[in-house]
Amino acid sequence: PCNSCNYCMPCPYGLDIPSILTFRNDVITSERTPSTRETLEMYARAVPEKLRRAERCTGCDRCKMHCPQSIDISKELAMIDKWVDEMIDEEVAR
Repeated sequence: PCNSCNYCMPCPYGLDIPSILTFRNDVITSERTPSTRETLEMYARAVPEKLRRAERCTGCDRCKMHCPQSIDISKELAMIDKWVDEMIDEEVAR
């Protein structure tokens, strides 16, 4: 898991990588599973909208080569983006 060391920063494409990964870690390790709506609200509070979309990641991997945890950051960001999109679709369908 990301330990928010910030070695991956700054992202040349403006993503707040540590905040995005920390958000994911917080949800996964939560004592109780938050609802979809709660999770989306947590995401909105954790990462400003203009800094959160992994679709802005080009896969340059500048961040990955500095990560002491050897996290495949571009892959993780894409998975988080997909997960959030699925939650948004679920909320819209309600």
